[in-house]
Amino acid sequence: MKRMNLCLGLLAMVALAGCSRPLERQPVMQGEHLPPAYPRSAITDPATVLGIKTLEVAVAALKGADGQPLYSAVEILPPTRTVLPYGVGRYEQQMRLPVILTTGPAWAKLDSVAREKLVRDTHARCIEALSRAACKLPLTLTVQEPRGWQVAWMNDPEPGRSIFVGDGDE
Repeated sequence: MKRMNLCLGLLAMVALAGCSRPLERQPVMQGEHLPPAYPRSAITDPATVLGIKTLEVAVAALKGADGQPLYSAVEILPPTRTVLPYGVGRYEQQMRLPVILTTGPAWAKLDSVAREKLVRDTHARCIEALSRAACKLPLTLTVQEPRGWQVAWMNDPEPGRSIFVGDGDE
């Protein structure tokens, strides 16, 4: 009994000592910009930055027949190495600019043929916007629903090649 009381007393002292330490406040940095936490995620090429701004404006200007936006959001990720198949069992790595578009209200009113034409036209407009800004990176265009489900994916404008995930009507 005496040992148990001694153990409980020591345990209480350790617990109280550990809980009562004052924490030092971290100084707040004002007016200073920290470097990005992940330097690889920073886009530093001026032509790419200008191309991204041009591309965002071009995509935001796309409207449906009723004036509603075709895409509700555009997200452009830093250039990344993409593995592309170019033959049976052969692959090529290529630096590409990932562009992710989220479908807007006007998208739901289009049938699959109109959607495919729209994605191909959007891909061409994106390439045009990047080339106007002297950005030489090829792009990978991904279209997704607001829930995050991928609808279409396109690297190159190859006619006749399916760009939809599934049958395109979902």
